[in-house]
Amino acid sequence: MWLARRGHEVTVVERRVFPRSKGCGDVLTPRAVRQLHELGLDLHLVRDLRAVRDEHAPLGRDRPAPGTDEADGAPRAGTLHGHRLVGVRLVRGDRSRELAWPSQGAADLAAGPAGGAEAGVVRRRDLDRAVLDLASRCGAEVLAGHEAIEPVVERGFVRGAHVRSPDGVTRSIDADHVVVADGANSPFGRALGTFRTRRWPYAAAIRSYWTSPRSDDDRLEIVLDLADRSGQALPGYGWVAPVGDGTVNIGVGLLSTARDFKTTNVAHLLEAFAVDLADRWGIDPSAKAGVTRVGRVPMGGSVQPTAGPTFLVVGDAAGVASPFTGAGIDAAYETGRMAADVLHEALSGAGPTALQRYPRLVAETYAEQYKLARLWGRLLGRPAAMRRVSGAAVRSRTVGDTMLRIMSGALRHDEFGAPETVARLATRVLQVAPEA
Repeated sequence: MWLARRGHEVTVVERRVFPRSKGCGDVLTPRAVRQLHELGLDLHLVRDLRAVRDEHAPLGRDRPAPGTDEADGAPRAGTLHGHRLVGVRLVRGDRSRELAWPSQGAADLAAGPAGGAEAGVVRRRDLDRAVLDLASRCGAEVLAGHEAIEPVVERGFVRGAHVRSPDGVTRSIDADHVVVADGANSPFGRALGTFRTRRWPYAAAIRSYWTSPRSDDDRLEIVLDLADRSGQALPGYGWVAPVGDGTVNIGVGLLSTARDFKTTNVAHLLEAFAVDLADRWGIDPSAKAGVTRVGRVPMGGSVQPTAGPTFLVVGDAAGVASPFTGAGIDAAYETGRMAADVLHEALSGAGPTALQRYPRLVAETYAEQYKLARLWGRLLGRPAAMRRVSGAAVRSRTVGDTMLRIMSGALRHDEFGAPETVARLATRVLQVAPEA
């Protein structure tokens, strides 16, 4: 969209046909909301999403039940509505702490109507379709249902992609530059030599939907005492994201630093988590209102290289999701915008050397945040540390606010920078915090 608006010829090769569901928590952090607003998406985050959808329901037709894959995100006319979240609720055992979204951060977070940060929940089925439609209206050619199966390489340079159409016909699309944005598994990226740094953690996540009378709750709930069947603390968390349409998105995310990560069944974790939430959220654990999706996400800039002479890698394909949470919608939009800026410079006369500025931009934006989050990830891999951190977060507003700023990528610049500062922050949170 950024490139098409600047007059460049853009082709989007999209393997899926929209709308489609996706394994995701559906939460738009303030950073993600800011990027969507600046893209020009007409996004409205409201408290009563059902009232908005009923108002725009087509006459003479029964609307699909909320939570089903057939239910769509009306209205379609260039406007996308989502459920507004005013903050986060951290939960551990029978204790909880409610926190507002941080209004300061490394990216100067978007200010909502009341001057605070704005965040919300939008199903990826609806969000991704709206963004793709807007890209088309901005002038990009969108090839839905087409798969980029391998790069076109001439004399060592990527010059496009071999693309398979829905009817099985393969053709080549030539391009001066290629943006690799094919997600966490990134087969196209691997064909170009990208690889994940194995010593850095990644996340496994699973989610589904349930009908809940608290669907209009205005806080994202994060449960910090995730445990296995034996009661052993796990480095991860559970979430409940109220969707506002009568359902809630419930999921668990587990870091690969878990002792028995490879043998842990995340589906069983989700089932047990739903049982634990049943009374508080009024759900029937055995009656899901949507499909279950699972995925693994590389994190913390763990994928390299992110640039070549004629290609750039963005989003999950570049492993830029938060190493603290595995959330990556905001970083995907941000790296896409950085890539567009660099490509515009290259196409405007600077030539291919301009693409080498992209890895530096990514490092400048995320390196210190990710350094801190990777340190926390190692600490949280120890059950004793996990219990102390989660307990401190719900007892102390200072610790809770610090944890939320790390989780949402909103640390102030004076809170990170030097390695000793990173260590000091981690140590502070591991201390037994005073009641506050």
